[in-house]
This record gives sequence, C-alpha cells and structure tokens, in this order.
Amino acid sequence: MDAGMREGQLQLANGRRVALLESGRTGQPLMLALHGWLDNGASFLPLAACLEGIHLICVDLPGHGLSDHKSSPYVFTDWLDDLHQIMAAGGWSDVTLLGHSLGALIASAYAGVFPEQVARLILLEGLGPLSQPDEEVPAQLRRAILNRSRTRERASSGFASLDEAVAARCKVADISPEAARLICERQLILRDGRLHWRSDARLRDLSPLRMSEGQARALMAAIRCPVLFVQGEQGFASLTAQWLARRDCFTQIHRESVAGNHHFHMDNPLQTAIVIEKFCHIR
Repeated sequence: MDAGMREGQLQLANGRRVALLESGRTGQPLMLALHGWLDNGASFLPLAACLEGIHLICVDLPGHGLSDHKSSPYVFTDWLDDLHQIMAAGGWSDVTLLGHSLGALIASAYAGVFPEQVARLILLEGLGPLSQPDEEVPAQLRRAILNRSRTRERASSGFASLDEAVAARCKVADISPEAARLICERQLILRDGRLHWRSDARLRDLSPLRMSEGQARALMAAIRCPVLFVQGEQGFASLTAQWLARRDCFTQIHRESVAGNHHFHMDNPLQTAIVIEKFCHIR
C-alpha cells in the first residue's frame, strides 16, 4: 500500500464493516471514491498520489476488498442503501462523489436520490444507471436465475502466486498488469497454501432487473450538482453513444477524455488528477 494512505473502517447500522483507504486530513474538501465491479479501494492509489489538497476516502464496497460480504444478493438499488449507510456512518454530507465504472453508476443514481448530500459528481467511465427495454425483461430474468445456479456450483482452486492471479485478472478485464496487481494485492487471501479471491462470489451474479431508460433519465434529471464525465480514449466505446443520448438529462455537465483504457485513472493518474482538480477548482 502507498505510504500516504491510511487503512480504516466503518461499521454500518446493520453491523457490517466497510473497509477504506484514506489520504489527506479533516478540514480539506472531502472526496468519497467508489471503485468498479470486482475492483476495490486500491484502484484509486495511483490517483491519490497525484491529488493534493483533498481529503480522499476510498471505500471497499460491500463484498469487495477487505469489506464484509452481504447475506443477500447484490442488487443495484441496494448499492444506494449501502452508500447511504456509509455516508451516515462516516457523518459525511456535502461531499464530492467520485465513481469509476460501477462506482460511477452508483454515484450518479445516489446523487439523484439524495441531491442535498452531493456537492460535485465525478464519473469515470460510467454515465447513469444501466437500463434495458421492457421487452428484454423476461430474457434478463432467465439469464440471471440460470447464472445464480452456476455461481452456486462454481468452485475455485485458487492461485499458486500473485502473478498467476494478476494474469487471470488481465484475461477478463481491460486492465494493465501494473493496475491489476494493485487490485489483486488487496483482493486475495492465503488459504491452505493457495491464494483465493476475498471478494464475494455472488458479485458475479447477473442483475435480475435493470431500470427502464425513463427511470434512469429521471434519476439523472434529479441531480442538482455540477457533473464531470471523463472517458478513456480507449475505454468503453458504448459510452459515446450513451453520452449523446443522455447528456440532455443533466443540468450541469462537462465532458473530458483522458488517454487510456477503462482503467485510465490507474494508468494515467496525473492527467486524470489535472482534469479533476480543474473541475473542483483546486490549485
């Protein structure tokens, strides 16, 4: 772990523990960072080293990293409840929410539901909740139920080394080995001489339902704070079409692009920090 980051944890109202990494100090502008699916708070370590004058708190979302697993399935709307509990446990309000990928989807929806708690919103490679046409609901439910059965039956033999785990992570995600190593170091546990994922296997379950596009647009339209949307130049191509379709939902939004792939904030943290600091009027 980077020497400038401190380990911490919160206990939620339901008793579960949420782990976090923290830099900066109380009194500086507070930025709460939410990572992507199957990542953890360590995905913000490179960016944290480039941000100055910010009290940065990077949480491990439930089921990820060092945080407790949930006893229930991971459903999108429940992420909003998790974040609400995290905000309450930390005693935070009027924060800048920074989200990457899944974290960006959670942050954008939360800012629409609780606009009074979010001063600024920074979305990296994500723009509002995922949606689907109504006619796709039966097929989505079928896939989700069958996928849950496969998750229950899936067994993992673990990895012989960190390098082996990093290679496996790189095969299933658009991520560099250096970035994958940071995430894997926090996401693995040694058991019976093998390294196993700490993350909850049920995170791989498919969502049984997604919002309609109308519902997603209503959430985005409810956001009242300034929004920064940042894409990787080699990131998810579908986000460009999504930007064109959804940009009119936001009352205040600015778009930037940064060289790099879906995890550009890890591989190109300096340029990412410059864009963020400009948006936040820091320096």
